[in-house]
Amino acid sequence: MRRRRWIIAAVVVAALLGATTATAALAAPTVTAAACPQCYGLTARGGGLYSDRDDPAHRPMLDAADRRIAAFYGSRTVQPRILICTTGDCYRRIGGGGEKGRTIRTWALLLSPNGANETIATHELSHGEFHQRLGSARDRVPQWFDEGLAVLVSDDARYLQAGRGEARCRLPLAEALPVVTTDWSAPTGGAVDHHYLQAGCVVAKWVDDNGGPAAVLDLIDRLRDGAAFETAVTVG
Repeated sequence: MRRRRWIIAAVVVAALLGATTATAALAAPTVTAAACPQCYGLTARGGGLYSDRDDPAHRPMLDAADRRIAAFYGSRTVQPRILICTTGDCYRRIGGGGEKGRTIRTWALLLSPNGANETIATHELSHGEFHQRLGSARDRVPQWFDEGLAVLVSDDARYLQAGRGEARCRLPLAEALPVVTTDWSAPTGGAVDHHYLQAGCVVAKWVDDNGGPAAVLDLIDRLRDGAAFETAVTVG
């Protein structure tokens, strides 16, 4: 039965991603797991949630993350499947790695045992919400802004402190600004999360300088209308 479900998932993936990327998709457990969570041992818990264990804390946690998204954006428009693993073996089985969470386009997010909390869920939902609202314009947004925005929306205390704008930065702004021109995947000298510190700082300042969350909604409209990101967002 599970084998048949996996084959059905493969067909769904091919339809969603197109024949040219179907082969690559089938090699990625995260994609097929999102298409068929039951094929990977996850059980439907209602409301788009799938998990390997029925934990009563999951739903309140996701509801809190949902409220954070709605508070920032005014509403939540994306409704992804949410796959939660409570063991490392489960997370590896569905294609997860060392990260706490992962977003698959706008239609699924995966949470690891260490990522099944309000902050990480909000971070991943922010990616999905931002991408959903941008549509095809999402390809013009650099990763530093996307990640920095998710840090801000999730109010991640690892990277931001209390306050407004630049006061939220946990490092000097001059040290944060290079993230704008640095390859996101470039080594950070051992500080794995340094790019998140930088991006969170720069985005928090830009959003506050430009009127708060409304600035992000305006940015989305401008990008959808064809504006270049570099024209719409000026930092410094």
